[in-house]
Amino acid sequence: MSQPSREPSAEGPPSPKVPSEPPPTIEAKPPSAPGWAWGLWGFLFVGQTLITLDLWLFRALVQPLGLELALWDEQAGWLAILPAFSAAIWAPMLGYFADRMRRPRLIALGIAAAGLASLATGLSGAIDPMQRARVLAGMGGATFQVVALTLLMDLFPRGVRARALSVFFLAVPAGAALGMTLGPIVADASSWRTAFWIVGAAAPLLGLAALWIPEPIRGLAEGVPAARLRLHEAKGAETADYVDLMVNSSFTYSVLGLTFTAFAIGGLFYWLPSFLEGVRQIPPARTKALLAGLLPGAMAAGIVGGGWLADLWAKTEPRALFLVPALAALAAVPAASSLVLGVGGTFGVVVLFATTALLFANLGPCHAILADVAAPNLRGAACGAALATTHLLGDLWSPRVMGLIADLFGAADTMATPFGRALAAVGATPVVVGGRSPENLSAALLLLIPAAAAAFVSLLSGARHLPRESTLMLAKLRAAPAGASPPGSAAPPGP
Repeated sequence: MSQPSREPSAEGPPSPKVPSEPPPTIEAKPPSAPGWAWGLWGFLFVGQTLITLDLWLFRALVQPLGLELALWDEQAGWLAILPAFSAAIWAPMLGYFADRMRRPRLIALGIAAAGLASLATGLSGAIDPMQRARVLAGMGGATFQVVALTLLMDLFPRGVRARALSVFFLAVPAGAALGMTLGPIVADASSWRTAFWIVGAAAPLLGLAALWIPEPIRGLAEGVPAARLRLHEAKGAETADYVDLMVNSSFTYSVLGLTFTAFAIGGLFYWLPSFLEGVRQIPPARTKALLAGLLPGAMAAGIVGGGWLADLWAKTEPRALFLVPALAALAAVPAASSLVLGVGGTFGVVVLFATTALLFANLGPCHAILADVAAPNLRGAACGAALATTHLLGDLWSPRVMGLIADLFGAADTMATPFGRALAAVGATPVVVGGRSPENLSAALLLLIPAAAAAFVSLLSGARHLPRESTLMLAKLRAAPAGASPPGSAAPPGP
């Protein structure tokens, strides 16, 4: 069992004497999470739910919001993706600070920024202040998520880490469900502004409470003596450590897997309402009700199933954190094909649920991989880089790419080409939705298939590297950092 941190709020008073060189042959009991770990998890879950609620609230209320502010469709779409764009730009810098500063302060800052952004969104009367509010929402959300992930990685050991992270990510479907269901209800009863004010009003209390949450020593769950962890924490990461992380195969392949599935998810969620209305001929009101109930449930099933199976299989297969999401991505290929080209009705609902669940199965395992191969004083940078990559190369541009495909193969002359005739032969034909020009939404959503296949290849390619790189990280953590001072003379970590 790891010895307690010097932080009184996290592990109590420090031990009076800590051996500087514990015999490497002595194995401690398998590390376990401290008793207060799940309490901190609950607090972080509530905070992430609130932040996710704001993002989905904007999507659910973009129509009344756009009408009141006289926004064009392009402006409304830009405002919807602006939080993800600002999060991607801010996350790498934030990760650097998360590895050096006291994390409860950063958690409080993230919650405060996100709450202020919700209040400012409700007060905005034009596009310019609305843009500033949505940028702040992205920065606050990125701050909270990156720091929260590093805390959970430090608290939960390898045997349960994928499950703990997966359960934390359940805040995503929880926030989505609340935003899509309660948002329109509040807007109908009062106004769309009231919905954002309610979300923003809860943030100050959570922000203040965050200042008193305990902070574990970085690497607490790795089973390494606390004195050695303090040495690494005080020394911090160097340039060579960041270079090593960027060329780490497990890190690279796990981020690629997350990115390809983010590409698929971003395009699917953006074009799915139009697909159901135009191709499946489902009325708009029923489409909204269907998506509000089905998508959060499918997301939750995939997130929990992926984390649980990965931890269970990892007891006998050290590559399981890669293999479970790889197999899920492979299964998403026929599921997506059936969704786009198959029949509708009950079968269409089932394959939509399955496709969504399979695309979300990698969240817990892939982030557990980041924790396994990134040293504790690098995990903020690793999570920040992963968040930036999945947005910038994944969900930020997939709706636009799919839109270009839909427009291109919505034209009669393009459908007259051999490729267009092949699409028509499998049922991918243009439709008219909402008075727009003809769009081939089926052709656009067929991009889900290569995206899922690329995720499978990436994750499968990374599996062989994980046992070696995970063991190497632990070996470096157990060794004394080069040039480190003895435990008694080490400087306190971070401000």
